[in-house]
Amino acid sequence: MVVGALSLVWILPGATAPLWKAETNQSQDYPRQLLNSGDLEDIPWLGQDVGFAIDRIALVQRTGGKVFLKDPFSTTIFRQVTSQDELDLIGNRPYVLDSYGEPADHTLMLTFDDGPDPTFTPQVLDLLSREHVPATFFTLGDNIVKNPDVFKRLIREGHMVGNHTMSHINFWDHDDAFNREQIIGTDRVMRATDGYGSRLFRIPTGDPENNALALLQAQQLGYMHINMDLDTRDWDHPPGEAIATPSLDGKGHIVLVHDGGGDRSSTIEMLKAFIPQAKAQGYKFTTVQPLLPQEYVPERSVGATVDDHLTLATFTSTLVTPNVLIGWLFWFGVGSLTLLTFLYVVLALISNRRMKKRSWDTVPESDWPSVSVVLPVYNEEPVVAKTLDALRASDYVNFEVVAVNDGSTDGTAEVLNGYAKNWTQLRVIHQPNAGKSAASNNGITNSLGEVVVTLDGDTLFEKQTIKAFARHFVAQSKGKPVGAVAGHVKVGNRRNILTAWQSLEYLSGICVTRMAEGLMGAISICPGACAAWRREALVQAGGYSHDTLAEDADLTLSLQRLGYSIVQENEAVAWTEAPMTVRGLFKQRLRWTYGNIQTLYKHRGMLLNPRYGALGLLTMPYALLSVLVPLVFMPMTLIVAAVSLSKGEWQAIAVFAVFVAATHMIISLVAVIMVREDPRHLFIVPIYRLIYEPLRAYVLVGSLLQALRGRAVGWYKPERTNTVNAPASTADTAEEEVDSSQQPQEVVH
Repeated sequence: MVVGALSLVWILPGATAPLWKAETNQSQDYPRQLLNSGDLEDIPWLGQDVGFAIDRIALVQRTGGKVFLKDPFSTTIFRQVTSQDELDLIGNRPYVLDSYGEPADHTLMLTFDDGPDPTFTPQVLDLLSREHVPATFFTLGDNIVKNPDVFKRLIREGHMVGNHTMSHINFWDHDDAFNREQIIGTDRVMRATDGYGSRLFRIPTGDPENNALALLQAQQLGYMHINMDLDTRDWDHPPGEAIATPSLDGKGHIVLVHDGGGDRSSTIEMLKAFIPQAKAQGYKFTTVQPLLPQEYVPERSVGATVDDHLTLATFTSTLVTPNVLIGWLFWFGVGSLTLLTFLYVVLALISNRRMKKRSWDTVPESDWPSVSVVLPVYNEEPVVAKTLDALRASDYVNFEVVAVNDGSTDGTAEVLNGYAKNWTQLRVIHQPNAGKSAASNNGITNSLGEVVVTLDGDTLFEKQTIKAFARHFVAQSKGKPVGAVAGHVKVGNRRNILTAWQSLEYLSGICVTRMAEGLMGAISICPGACAAWRREALVQAGGYSHDTLAEDADLTLSLQRLGYSIVQENEAVAWTEAPMTVRGLFKQRLRWTYGNIQTLYKHRGMLLNPRYGALGLLTMPYALLSVLVPLVFMPMTLIVAAVSLSKGEWQAIAVFAVFVAATHMIISLVAVIMVREDPRHLFIVPIYRLIYEPLRAYVLVGSLLQALRGRAVGWYKPERTNTVNAPASTADTAEEEVDSSQQPQEVVH
């Protein structure tokens, strides 16, 4: 994330310009050129043995028999070398690492690296406040962005702050531009956050000898490197392991400790003992200010520039905003999932109870409507005879079957024609290939029933299905007229994990979600594979539309716009063949998702429209959110989850996963009980999301790409395997009812 933010910051006007007046006569790539020249190999380190605290690279200038140390980036002379030991150490080398600035005896300067941390820095500040100890904090820019209030507290309580780069980088691993922005970006963030300007810098690894590139680049930008000479090595102790208090010798020291970068509880416990011990030995505590030239003392109340604020905003958008959004989405997801689960389960149970209480036995046979079953088929030779067998087994009397052969290129036409010769209720229509919607509309036009039942070429109806549909169209005295009835589609080829997963999806989605929506008058999809439609309503709506790929969802919403109601009927059972391969499943769902998006757009006038009740105010908005929210936030969620897992922070993810699985288990259990389904469906619940989430990501991104390209997703017709297993009674009844004496029905072309 920091890399991305730096890429954005780099294009800001002036965002990488030095913030301090550092005169330089060298190019920005001079530090690396100098290192590549070999002049800094075996560079002598002046002041290392003394424990001086401030480090710089100096050019050795020999003039008139004297040796001077000069700034390699300007004409500034640092000092003249007069010590013979130093002259001997320099020899004829062109550059030296020069350290200076020694704390006074019995003076300790606590310096904290890698903060501010939201947990441990406040604890450190509480301790320092109780002990009246000032300190210097070398902060990471990204931590300032994440924890601005903690940073402000550092300043407010009188502590000094220095620059530790944005993200604790190794300078050798990056190019010069990135390294410069790591330093400058941190400085800009300080200014924009609390008007604080600091020229103090500490290399993330703290070793100037092995990090001459970092030292040179910071020095060129006008920063002063502050080292340390007493390392508590708290970074080398795992959480919970005691850290020994440093030994003191009466001299002054700059002490290295950490308030960020991990669990610092052991560091705090060590400081609780170390500070009183040092005071008892006569030590005083101070910031590093006594070592600094006046021009390097950090400034307060510095006016932030536009570039400073833009830099902070850019880093905030990548470091803070995603976490805030993920947090809101997390609780929104938990809240909405809990509320909707409870609501839908309760409504589904109420709807199911009402349906069971309703009696149809008292309805005279003369009041039952005539039914036309419209069967559009294309290359269904392996399965269509079995589909017709199931229809023939129906316990409903007053119905016909209109099969429309949509230009099949296999033996479908011969199968249909042969079947029609032995079943007078079957009429066959042949047409050039025009697509499923056109074939369905042709069948509707040529049908005679008051009610039109639709199904797919591979779908097997149970014997009570047509009658269960038809009873909803018996004359009603009040309320909106029923325009359509959604059936209960079941997976009939549960032969592997994928089909078992789809079976659970159908079960929970239909028996709970659609039953609840039916009670609210908010069903948005009547599946074309198992549905019944009032002919009058179909005529008003113009039949199946060619505008979308989800023609059944499109037609369902169209009927509701015309004032018709949609209901669910769980006893109208159809067994269908689900895709058995990952490729087949993904292709099917891509088409469904893209078609549903088209449908939502076409009927966008219904969204949030009170006229359509819960359909416009709940079902459709939630369907829209289920598309938009993952599209926008799924990449961010995956990145945050990956980062959390890489840090070992898996607990929140695990808790959410268990919560989602538990709510799904409740819905699935209710569905299984409601329709007396096989309880083995519940074994799929723990792994449900492992299939659902990749599938959802694929179809949503795929749909977006198709929409952007302006292309429609092609019609997907899965390979038929003839593996649907319907109840034995359906097939047996079909065989018993074959009557060779029936006259052949006319075949329409």
